[in-house]
Parts: sequence; C-alpha cells; structure tokens
Amino acid sequence: MELINEQVKNSEAVLSVKDLIYKYPLSEKNVLNGINVEFHSGEKTAVLGSNGAGKTTFFNIISGLINGYSGSIKLYGNEINSMKRTEIAKKLALVPQKHEPMFPYTVKDFILMGRYAHMGALGIPSSTDKDIVVQAATETGAINFFDRPYNTLSGGEMQLAVISRALAQQSELLILDEPSNHLDFKNRFVVLDLISRIAEKRKTALVMSLHDPNDVLQFANRAIVINNGIIVADGKPSDVINYDLLANVFGVKTELIEGNGRKFYMPVGIIN
Repeated sequence: MELINEQVKNSEAVLSVKDLIYKYPLSEKNVLNGINVEFHSGEKTAVLGSNGAGKTTFFNIISGLINGYSGSIKLYGNEINSMKRTEIAKKLALVPQKHEPMFPYTVKDFILMGRYAHMGALGIPSSTDKDIVVQAATETGAINFFDRPYNTLSGGEMQLAVISRALAQQSELLILDEPSNHLDFKNRFVVLDLISRIAEKRKTALVMSLHDPNDVLQFANRAIVINNGIIVADGKPSDVINYDLLANVFGVKTELIEGNGRKFYMPVGIIN
C-alpha cells in the first residue's frame, strides 16, 4: 500500500531497518522474522499488533538497547550498534512502555535528564539546557507540576513528564512504546493528541506502538501491522485497517461505524 505522502516516502530515511531477525537467548523461535522498513521525517507511524507480536522488542532493538540481532539498523546512515549512547540520544528519543519512579527527583530535574547527551564532560547544565527543559515542559503541560517530586505524580502526569524528557533531547526521531497504556479515557486522548500535534509542529519522525486500531485511525498517518514477527501491512491507516485485518490479526469480529468523515471499528465478537 502507498504511503499517505509520496514526497515523505522519497525523502532520506531517518531510520532504516533491513532483514531484521531476532530471537531471545535460549529460545528456538524468532520474535522478529525479517523486518524491512524505513521511517521518515514528517511521518506519524503507528505500529499495531496483538500482545506478544514483538512490538516492544522491535522498539528496543531499533533504539539500540538490544543487540544480538541479525540484519541492519541504520540511524541517519550509521549502523546503530556502532554508535555511542550519547550519539544515539542526540538523534533518537525513546519513551518506554514502563518507567518505575525510583527516586523523588523533581519533575524539572527528571526532564533535565533528557539533556545529558548534550552536556559537557562535567554534566553541568547550561542556561540553554534549562531553557529547553522549560520549553519542553510548557509544550506538554508538565510545567504545571514542574517542582513536584516525580514519584508523586498520577499516571497521566507521569506520562507527560516522560514525554517532556524525550522532547528535551531535541531528537529528530521520537519513539513511544504504548504511550496510552494504563491511562484513563481522558488522559489517553490528551497524550495521543499532544504527541501528534508536537510531531507535526517539530516535523519529527514519530513512531509509536498502539493497541487500539481506532487510535491509529485518529492519530497516525501511517500504519504498520506486525504479526508473527513480520510486517503484514504498511500504508495509510484508512487503507490498512479493515474488517479482514482485525479478524486475522486480533481474532475479533467488528462492525464499521462511519460519520463526519471518520471510521470507527466496534468489536462485536470473538473469532474462534
């Protein structure tokens, strides 16, 4: 399927993945079975798949956190496994699926951690670093609890702080692993709408894993579906997501609801 923007498709890839294969140590089965994909600036890509499809493993590998794979992963033309962590952090920011608050850092200091790759050998933040932290917190709304201990925040507030830290890195590739996980109805919309708008404003390459196909339709302009370790669909969300795909990948029977130019798939049964 064709991408939504042919001009974006033909631009230089921010991240290029070729023939990616990975299996966990001591496991006989591959988690990823030959992934080939490129990500470009200006794309808002949602990676969709059932639990255990390998989305988190894929995100950790392309972020340089897991080695032992075969294939090639190039970040701006450089093999990511040959790059230093500080080099990766200047070009790629990861918002993990889980982040356990260990120490009572203030939100301000927590977001400042996103600037460490840009600091000198002594790790002393400059006035520019501090200004960038304030800007990131202002964009997300984390400025409203800037001086509170990070480990006292609600789930929604904590997610905004983690996103602020990623934005403070000023990377051109933003990867979010299930950014709406464990959030209530309101905060799920707040977070997904926020990162979608920020990605458009900053012209960042956005890659996020989502569970709900309806969120993909609303907040992404490209959808990639992973099933059994391979990409089974890649293209415009309204083209990719359909009755057959939801049945084959998730085993769910759905009904399509349309209105005001939008699509919504309502689950109505399980396919045995």
